[in-house]
Amino acid sequence: MEERKLKKWEKSIEILFERAPQLKKLISNPVYYMNAPWGGELNRHFLKSIGGSTGEDFYRVVFKQGSPKSLMTICSGELSGLNTTSVVEKGQIVAAAGLERIDVPVASNFLPMLLTMGMYGAIQNRLEYISNVCADIRNRQIVGDHAKLKRISEVILDCFESIPEMDQDMIRLNLSRMVNNTDECLELLIIMREELDRESQTKPVPHRTFNGVSVEVQGPNWGKSNYDPIEFLRQIMRHNVFAAYERFVAGKICQIVLSGNYSPSNIERSKQSVIRVKDTIYRVFEGRIKAHKEGVKEYERLILQHQNGYGMGNWTIEDLEKVHSRQIETIADIEVQLNGLLDAKLESFDFLSQLANKDEIEVYIINGEIVINEKEAPALLNQQKLSS
Repeated sequence: MEERKLKKWEKSIEILFERAPQLKKLISNPVYYMNAPWGGELNRHFLKSIGGSTGEDFYRVVFKQGSPKSLMTICSGELSGLNTTSVVEKGQIVAAAGLERIDVPVASNFLPMLLTMGMYGAIQNRLEYISNVCADIRNRQIVGDHAKLKRISEVILDCFESIPEMDQDMIRLNLSRMVNNTDECLELLIIMREELDRESQTKPVPHRTFNGVSVEVQGPNWGKSNYDPIEFLRQIMRHNVFAAYERFVAGKICQIVLSGNYSPSNIERSKQSVIRVKDTIYRVFEGRIKAHKEGVKEYERLILQHQNGYGMGNWTIEDLEKVHSRQIETIADIEVQLNGLLDAKLESFDFLSQLANKDEIEVYIINGEIVINEKEAPALLNQQKLSS
């Protein structure tokens, strides 16, 4: 199997650990690295506050749950004395060896920036669709609204990937930019959803539909046409409304990260706005899925009649059971695909909530280089100990 290619930030972590191997004991699960220009300013700010010299000191910033904008502790010590940081628990100093409590004004621009970096580092590996959101736009042509979707995608990508380089003023500017971009995406999404609904209405849905059985449609001037109910379902599942929906979710997630507001009410409010849109899209498919489920019930009725001795023409019990099973599989496949297109995107909000509820967010500053470390859950650690 081909070895996974390291990302740029992963290579930077390796170089950092080669320079200071002792850091591996402290930063056991790095999830992001950045060397933004403002990191050096932050390092000089701490050196000025507590004393020390470049090349000798490092800092561990712990944001305790419930106080995301407050700097709880700063741990300082020479690289040779990294084990002294083990006396910091739950964001509180429990022993004084090698540590010094520093009072930094909460209004300092560095603190919101550090929190934003911490959350960005923790989520950027899990929300890969944000970084890859432009791929399908670039790889396939989207008729009509291609340019609008591409521009919306590029704004999301630019804002998200530029976070490590932003100072506080730039974060505020890009937050405003992202809000406007997401609002425009919603307007486009609503138009596309209405187009999807109109396209669906051109193929009326009977009470029951079956795999491989065409549905007859009455056309103008007494003309008639036929369509395959499942092929049509799969066709409208490729509608551009899903591309717009994905970008709407990505925009909402970026807004939360840029705002630094990880309160449960803010995350839930953003999630509910997405759910409302999701439900309007799903309703277009709901009647067609229901009709296919009615087809399952019809096969079950025929199977029962066959078992009771009533002849079903050329149908055998085996034939009926086979088409019944295939019909169920088709419905399950459609629902799985729809879930991937709609409901699965909501997991991003759930992950943000879990991340915001962590006891600590760890940000390490080493000579202006910033490393985000994700602490493993106690349950996972216990599981690893048992398996070792």
